[in-house]
Amino acid sequence: MGDSDTIDRELLLAVLDESQPATVPDLAASLDAHPMTVERHCERLQRSGEIRQCTGGAYTLSEGVRTDRTAAD
Repeated sequence: MGDSDTIDRELLLAVLDESQPATVPDLAASLDAHPMTVERHCERLQRSGEIRQCTGGAYTLSEGVRTDRTAAD
């Protein structure tokens, strides 16, 4: 597990886009980050309206949010 307290916003959104809905532990494993770090970033992204939390605590991209991956499609 990575020691860094920072996660690239675009990378988190891209991983979520690829595997949504995803839980914090799922995202943490994919990003090699601590679950608390991922949770803090998810809370920020949720407050900014970029992601939303579903039933069971899983996250998905909010409607209209595009990542670099979806923009290329």
